[in-house]
Amino acid sequence: MTDTPAPSPQVPPGVRAAMAAHIEAALACLDSIPDPVDREVTARALADDLLPEAARRVKSVRGEAVVELRESMKLREVAELLGLSVPRVDQLAKGK
Repeated sequence: MTDTPAPSPQVPPGVRAAMAAHIEAALACLDSIPDPVDREVTARALADDLLPEAARRVKSVRGEAVVELRESMKLREVAELLGLSVPRVDQLAKGK
């Protein structure tokens, strides 16, 4: 099941830009590696090791946030607040 874009809530001001700047810095780091072999090996490490770990951490953060919201809200309320389906919220709460 995929997430559906929702008009709100919005990412807190400045947070999206800060995260984008960090990602851009990592990509600029790749671009700055002069040796093509080193650049490819480093890009592969980013794609194979660092990005999957970041995705796992993002998933964990989402799940923890949903669990925290569920302490005081019903599943449907959390879904409406986040702009997600009830089944998706339930999946996130279960770590899926």
